Amino acid sequence: MKLVMFDMDGTLTDSFSLDENCYVLAIQQALNLSDVVTDWESYPHTSASYCLKEIVRATRGRPPTAEESHAVQRRMIGLMDEISQRRGRGTSEIPGAAACVRELLQRDFAVAIASGDWEATAHYKLTTAGIPFHNLPAAFCEVAHARTEIMGCALRSAAAHYGCESFERVVYVGDARWDVRACRELGWPLVGVAQGAHAARLKSFGATEVIADYRQFDEFLAALARATPPAPAG
Repeated sequence: MKLVMFDMDGTLTDSFSLDENCYVLAIQQALNLSDVVTDWESYPHTSASYCLKEIVRATRGRPPTAEESHAVQRRMIGLMDEISQRRGRGTSEIPGAAACVRELLQRDFAVAIASGDWEATAHYKLTTAGIPFHNLPAAFCEVAHARTEIMGCALRSAAAHYGCESFERVVYVGDARWDVRACRELGWPLVGVAQGAHAARLKSFGATEVIADYRQFDEFLAALARATPPAPAG
């Protein structure tokens, strides 16, 4: 059985700019903090929990409490909901993403999600985007800060869910530099999801296969078959 593991933000859900603004605002409003460093690639681990830990540590000299973390998550969902109500729609899918997940399952692929988001905020975005995730094995930033560890946890959950001791092939689908880095470290084939200059950047980082979206399902299947682990960093 072949496993296709998806990142979420920018890969299944088209929500990065909205999420970034809501994440920053949620921290500022829930914790009364101001100077939030938003150069996410400067953080050793780009997960919601790790970035919050570093932001709070930089201003308060300690990691956030569990209640502070939950307060940020609640405020972030509230902000996203307020914006969704004003716009008349929630988080959008990357074109064709929901249909792609359904088609993979119908063709007996194993499907999983590994995201650096919190489970609660991820569920909100996946639900409003119409992604069929409820019966999919998944791992979020509650299990680990490092992207590779989140992916490893999702792999173990998928093996248990699908009753496979191991998979014939595992391909990760992501959209960011940290996805390329994680797949290089794990030796996993990667399919990037990006357009224009963003796609060119992913290829420059080492991604060998990059698609714009999922509307051409046969092209996505071909990319899955051709995908290789990212080339070593130059």
